[in-house]
Amino acid sequence: MTTVSGSCHCGGVRFEAEEPEWVLDCNCSLCRLYGGLWAYYPQREVRFSGKPDTFIYMWGDRELEFHHCRTCGCATHWTKAGTDDASKIGVNARLMRGLDPKRVRLVQKNNGNDGVFWTKTDSPVLPSHDAPPATK
Repeated sequence: MTTVSGSCHCGGVRFEAEEPEWVLDCNCSLCRLYGGLWAYYPQREVRFSGKPDTFIYMWGDRELEFHHCRTCGCATHWTKAGTDDASKIGVNARLMRGLDPKRVRLVQKNNGNDGVFWTKTDSPVLPSHDAPPATK
């Protein structure tokens, strides 16, 4: 696999990880506003340059901590609340340098329940984790 590096706009939060095979475009209210494309990794596989100087925003069920650079405000990653070695974190792939969108599959998930996405893909959209039950 190829290693990619990334950082926020000012370079205050820097990281390295393996190039993702796919990224998630979630259209929930937060992800839509952040404009993130999320690449998923076990937390220990994302190598940050030092402890990231971030502030955290938590919303809704308060299970996820959305990290933002303290200087430039970029949404850099999210982690499960209260964990330092989670089985999965999301890293904003839009911050990765040298990542070729033609090599990475785009997966859309309709967590906003409105089917609206700014990205385009030929893959079917995944339903929301809290989608209403199908009617007959």
